[in-house]
Amino acid sequence: MKKAGFAGILQKAAIAASMAVVPPLAVLAETPLEAPLTRFANFETGNILPKDTWAIQAGSHQTDLNTGVGTGSQLYYGAADWALGHNLQLGFTTQVIEDPLIKPVLGTSPPTRFLTTGGSLKYRFVDRPNLQVSAQASVESLRFRTSLFGTGVANADNVIGSLHLPVSLRLGPQLQFHLTPGVSVFPETLNGIPFFGTVAHLGVGATWQPNNRLQAFAAVNAPFTGGNTFDATRAIIRVPVYTVGARYAFTPKVTLEGYVTNGVGISPATGILAFYPDGDTPMYGLRVTYTPGARLRDTYRPTPLAETSARAMQLQRDGFTVGSAGVLDPGYLRFAASGGSHDNYAVAGALGLDRDLQIEGIIEDFSNDGTLAWADDPTPNSARWMAGGRIRVLDQNNGDAFSLSGRVLGGRDIETLDVGVLYVAVPASYSVSDRVTLHAEPKFTAFGSIEIVGLGLGLNVELVDGLQALAEVTPVSGGRDLVWAVGARYDLPGAGLSVDLSATNAIGRYGMGTMVAQDEPRFALSITKEFGIFAR
Repeated sequence: MKKAGFAGILQKAAIAASMAVVPPLAVLAETPLEAPLTRFANFETGNILPKDTWAIQAGSHQTDLNTGVGTGSQLYYGAADWALGHNLQLGFTTQVIEDPLIKPVLGTSPPTRFLTTGGSLKYRFVDRPNLQVSAQASVESLRFRTSLFGTGVANADNVIGSLHLPVSLRLGPQLQFHLTPGVSVFPETLNGIPFFGTVAHLGVGATWQPNNRLQAFAAVNAPFTGGNTFDATRAIIRVPVYTVGARYAFTPKVTLEGYVTNGVGISPATGILAFYPDGDTPMYGLRVTYTPGARLRDTYRPTPLAETSARAMQLQRDGFTVGSAGVLDPGYLRFAASGGSHDNYAVAGALGLDRDLQIEGIIEDFSNDGTLAWADDPTPNSARWMAGGRIRVLDQNNGDAFSLSGRVLGGRDIETLDVGVLYVAVPASYSVSDRVTLHAEPKFTAFGSIEIVGLGLGLNVELVDGLQALAEVTPVSGGRDLVWAVGARYDLPGAGLSVDLSATNAIGRYGMGTMVAQDEPRFALSITKEFGIFAR
């Protein structure tokens, strides 16, 4: 009697599952993000996006801030998936880590660059109410530049790829079980030194979806050929990759995913890799997923929504050192440029993607009056880039008691790429009247070997139409000087243009720069312009 191959086992499972009694769905999905997860963190499922929909993702996961040097190691990544047919989905992923090793290997912790970019194709060949079976293939490039394997600028690039056959079975109205066999192909050697080779692996996982806004997930993916990390002796070893987390929909088109994993990769091929060395270091991640589309419902708030008044648009902009809970309206783009004394300058852009989602990008060179210790500004002669965004949770303009957002920025210095920075804030705003608004912003930053906690307090008063006065203070931890800022802002009527004049002892206008004080005041001028590029 012949043994059934894996394809035959899947076929029998599909027949058996299709004959089973299907429990009623607990969730009737109205948008793609309310449907069962197509993938979570580094684990693929058998599900596929609805036809003609997109999912755009950006995120980061990192080690504990106290591991390695500085702020530990961070993986930054972005991805996009497009379902161009009912059963066919295209994907693209890019990711990068550029940090010294967090633990010595062969007695050293050299800088290492791990960069992948690639595409994938996913086809669903079983689509039943309680069973989804798909096949996914990816082709990617890997740049693994490190002295441990003797790979430099000329010989760090390799082609890698993967094949997965994920199966997702609904066991109840709220529970889905996933079985994902796969194989990832890496070079057998780098410069004659053993590397990961061909890694066959098998993952099992589950998702629990009690309602249309929340999905919790867990998975373990075990390699059984090749290797998926290396140890302190540079020996290639195999370690199971675990992932645990949850995803919450803040709007029908925007979700935030938080998770813990010992995996280093997000792409289809690298999802099996455990963080090096040893594969035993947990990484903590956040990922935002956005699904564009005018046809999709864009809020869970009671409708109709309130019109955005001129004052509400003013409060969508941050102060000089204290953030606002406001978020740009969908389709609005903002550019800001500022310059100040002691060689400070900054350029920033923000885009309102959704009713409660704003993405941001910033380049800033901090002020330096010569009084800062190295620890407060470890790269004084280098500008920094930061990227991230904010999600609004409460909106006073639409019936909540006050407005509240969550904001995350991450980045590095531009010249050396040696010093990473993490900035997390929870800005809250309360309008006492049509003219007076109070701001409170608990915030945290980590850079170099420094961690600072602060509480920003701000007052914004519209003196006459368009003219605002701002005053802010931020006490910070570690015995550091209190940060202060005062100034004025004027909105030119009907122009979408504003001008700021400010004085502050903060070394910067964004992120960590708003939490570090210098001795001398910094005087600054800022110009901001907003455009409604696809506003509705």
